Amino acid sequence: MIIAVIYFIHAIFAVYIFARSYQSEGWLQAFLNIGFVIILFSVSLTVCEIFTGLIISESGYSFTAPTSPVTMFLMKISGFYAQQERIVTLTPKDSVTLIFVTMIEYFFYKFYFSKLSISKQAAKS
Repeated sequence: MIIAVIYFIHAIFAVYIFARSYQSEGWLQAFLNIGFVIILFSVSLTVCEIFTGLIISESGYSFTAPTSPVTMFLMKISGFYAQQERIVTLTPKDSVTLIFVTMIEYFFYKFYFSKLSISKQAAKS
């Protein structure tokens, strides 16, 4: 579930960047910005996957299932666990990687697109 939400946020962001770039700079820059976002997402996902793989193993973490229904509910909606009888295996590697990528992209795009708007305002003056 977390993975789907993060991909959906990225899709909304891509549409937003396209619309914003199209209105202020035209078709060519809008498509270039979309290409930039896609390439940056692909590269950062690959790099973060490598670093996350050093910390979180591919097989995940196994433990006995908690008896608390609230804890089990939270684990079920998180979407990254598998249960076999009383043994629960958490496999959060993909979710943690995407969360890490999203945080990095947030700060990068905030800096990058604010610099673009500042330089355009200076060019108009």
